[in-house]
Amino acid sequence: MAIIFALFLSACTDKIFQTLNSSSDYTFKYNGFEKTLKIQKLNNAYALFFFTQDCGVCKMQIPILNELYKERNFLIIGVLNDVKSIDEARKISLDKNLKLPLLYEAKASSFLSKAVDGIYGVPVVVFFDKNGKMNEKFIGLTPKSILENKIKILQTF
Repeated sequence: MAIIFALFLSACTDKIFQTLNSSSDYTFKYNGFEKTLKIQKLNNAYALFFFTQDCGVCKMQIPILNELYKERNFLIIGVLNDVKSIDEARKISLDKNLKLPLLYEAKASSFLSKAVDGIYGVPVVVFFDKNGKMNEKFIGLTPKSILENKIKILQTF
């Protein structure tokens, strides 16, 4: 019985993370049984963009995501891996001209990476439908047209 209770507790987890480039903090609710990752008070589809400071391909992906974030009014949250401080995250965000809300804490990166079944290279863009169900994961540099089509599909449902 104790094992079942422990599994239940680990399967439903709420985490609050602070952001840069946004006035909002995000509360993520992960349900391991349903395999959903919902953002509290958000009833729309969204995407997570995993990247690192030293990734050259990530630097090419950022302007595309900045454009889609603005043009399509679609929430894309950056998840920066391997950052030691908020000051370092702020500098990286400025250097890369990142306009997306940015999660920079190691605990955010770890939690969200596990929720999407692991990140084994970057860049990675993971789309979720309005119910928090992972819809698609793109690994590597992804053209704007492909990402835009995915956003259009998710915004119509």
